[in-house]
Amino acid sequence: MLLVVLLSFTTAREQTTVSAQQVSPPLPRYNHVLVIMEENHGYKQIIGNPAAPIINHLAQAYGLATNYTGVGDPSAPNYVGILGGSTFGIADDNPYYLHTISKPSLADQLEKAGFTWKGYFGGLAYPGYKGICFPVKCDGAPDISPLYAAKHNGFPYFAHIQNNPQELQKMVPITQLDADLKADHLPNFSFIVPDQCHDMHGAPPYCVDDGKPGSVTDNFLVSLGDAYVGTLVKKVMHSSMWSNGNNAIVITFDEGNNAQSRIVTIVIANHGPRGLRDSTPYNHYSLLLTIEKVFGLGCLQNTCDSDTIRPMVLLFAS
Repeated sequence: MLLVVLLSFTTAREQTTVSAQQVSPPLPRYNHVLVIMEENHGYKQIIGNPAAPIINHLAQAYGLATNYTGVGDPSAPNYVGILGGSTFGIADDNPYYLHTISKPSLADQLEKAGFTWKGYFGGLAYPGYKGICFPVKCDGAPDISPLYAAKHNGFPYFAHIQNNPQELQKMVPITQLDADLKADHLPNFSFIVPDQCHDMHGAPPYCVDDGKPGSVTDNFLVSLGDAYVGTLVKKVMHSSMWSNGNNAIVITFDEGNNAQSRIVTIVIANHGPRGLRDSTPYNHYSLLLTIEKVFGLGCLQNTCDSDTIRPMVLLFAS
């Protein structure tokens, strides 16, 4: 039944594999960029996996980065890195207030330039929630995990957001996305993180925990995440916003088995490439740099290193 959703997406065309080292078109300006983050699965665990038919369809129909990696291990440094251009030495999932970063983030850049942003989080108790977990405590109890975990939310690590009630209000439950799309009030940049049952992480007792790659339990989580991604993408593509200007949805993962593992990253741009496989080496800093460029912003930390960090020009080309 879930495959019926695919009928509303663009039909996959013959795929073309290219690299930004071969051709580098200019990046257009974008009106909206939405990033959907999934969890803990490498490229080979998703591409070609029958448990993820929707993500595989999108990877074939739109733009797929085939050589994209995270920037840290475990989760937290990747969520911080994609918003701040550095892991800032974070190498654990300890509470964000133990790693307060007094440096600017993408949120600061967007606001300074007059753009808007919002984070949509599955399982978040209410807008501006400052807790570490919900609805259960992060007490390390075996076989118990929350639906929302702050380690999957990079925003409160930055002091400007952590200490500002108005900024914290821009972190909202994922259910708010429906209302914002319907009211045509979607921010310029949206960071979307499903709850841990729908981002392929796992959260007993609410759902199974992730297991060995390819196992029944792990593929069950993959199927949950895949269906949820399909629902999110369909909602955005069917909104009135989607056809106006340049807009893109990015589907990526925090990491695979480690920081060096390849992960699936798909770019669905309303006026972008179809059936494209980009083999250029990218990581989360590349995605941040691309977002900065399509909004006409400056650079942050590693995104200022033009010798090693390349923007995703082929996947965002109009």
